[in-house]
Amino acid sequence: MDLLHIILLFSSFIFGIMANFFRFLVNDKWNKIILIALTLVIVKIHSIALDFSSVSWTFFIVIFITAYSFQLKGAVISALISWLIVSAYIGMVPLLLASYLIFAFFIGSVCQFYYNKKKEQQRWLSTLMKQSKQLDVFREISLAMQQTLQLDKLLQIILISVTAGHGLGFNRAMIFLKSPEKNQLNGIMGIGPMNANEGFNTWERLAKSNLKLLDLIKLNYDKDTIDPELNALLKSISIDLKNETILEKSIQEGIPYNIEKIDQADPSQKLFLDLFQMQAFAVIPLLNQGNQIGVLIIDNIVNNQPITEDDIDSVIPLANQAAIAIEHANLYKQIENMALKDGLTGLLNHRSFESYSKNLFASATTTKKTLSMIIFDIDSFKHFNDTNGHLLGNEVLIQLALIIQQSLRGNDLAFRFGGEEFIVLLPNTSEEKAVIVGERIRYNIEKAIFPNEEKQPKGTLTVSVGVASTEKYEFKQVSSFIEAADSALYKAKNQGRNKVVLYKEEASHE
Repeated sequence: MDLLHIILLFSSFIFGIMANFFRFLVNDKWNKIILIALTLVIVKIHSIALDFSSVSWTFFIVIFITAYSFQLKGAVISALISWLIVSAYIGMVPLLLASYLIFAFFIGSVCQFYYNKKKEQQRWLSTLMKQSKQLDVFREISLAMQQTLQLDKLLQIILISVTAGHGLGFNRAMIFLKSPEKNQLNGIMGIGPMNANEGFNTWERLAKSNLKLLDLIKLNYDKDTIDPELNALLKSISIDLKNETILEKSIQEGIPYNIEKIDQADPSQKLFLDLFQMQAFAVIPLLNQGNQIGVLIIDNIVNNQPITEDDIDSVIPLANQAAIAIEHANLYKQIENMALKDGLTGLLNHRSFESYSKNLFASATTTKKTLSMIIFDIDSFKHFNDTNGHLLGNEVLIQLALIIQQSLRGNDLAFRFGGEEFIVLLPNTSEEKAVIVGERIRYNIEKAIFPNEEKQPKGTLTVSVGVASTEKYEFKQVSSFIEAADSALYKAKNQGRNKVVLYKEEASHE
């Protein structure tokens, strides 16, 4: 072997190492192009040392590598280019062209078959991985849903699962629930940014925290602080189902819709565009055994990634599960209300009073904040029932409860304590303000018109009111607090009824 061959061999070796180093720094397409170019250069180097006709067979290697990189089409093009290169040096040889093309079709077909099989396997693997992830997400969601019957927490779990990166990964999600009283959808809760910039900042924070789906679900989110701007806007929205909108269509037909372009003629779509900058979104109905629960809205405001049919298919099982869970939570709330509210008047019942009074009294004792109580009953109500019958007496109680609720402030709690006796708890309220509330209740009842009230001893229906407060007196137990208000009530009755009396006797009760 002469010196030229050694130099060329060494040059090919060094060039090959350098080219291979650089080709792995680029993407797959350029990697393949560099590999083919490298093979051509090595062939050219060898042709310098040898007669070109002696290296024409090396172009079969070029064709093979091109076929492996770009399958049948690449192999045929490579065969034609190789024949043209060789022809430029030794003249046109039809037999060589035929050899190159036959080899290109054979090896290209084999590589094309292999490539198609590999691509199909990758597609199936990707599908299986995606389904595996979805099953894992659904398992985690099911576990989380089973641990609560609180509607707010349940909605948070659903929305977090739809938007979290370890969940279904949409940028934003909102839930509208159908009002049982009105034929309309009300915005209840949403998770996600108001705009793309806010979304990128949120993603950065979550990426740094490296939280898994269950970690996000387990966080004690406050319904009033999670995405407050989005939720404040969402809760102000009501969409009438009498109007023809995509939301009405979805919930009535029970099928999801993928909105790829906003239709300005649709009031709901125009609303979403104006308020939330939605350019495209999907509507998934929440249904359970034919019952219309609401709709789930999803969109990708941050990355603007199109929502596909596969994406929607992945959400549907979660939506079905969510609808069942939401209906169960609503039923639980109804049962809880039935257990805690008086069936006749709709006020909180005696059982509720025991729970609220215990907690509020303990809180007032610990924080040194004032708790006040009002007790009142209907004057001569036995006479009213004996004169007019219990059915009319029940109507009076219902009307009375409505007047009480209209007379109270936002944080006041009204209870039907039993029979014709009622109690109001007033957290963070001085005795002076409690007397004002008690007087407002007494006055409003006195001025109200009740059926057959003219048959009462005073010609009208009235109440006697007793007020007690922890502002100036220290009560050791809830029972002594109640006794204080009750004693004030009896003083009001002894002083001629239809009065408000404030407890002012002993400074301490055991």
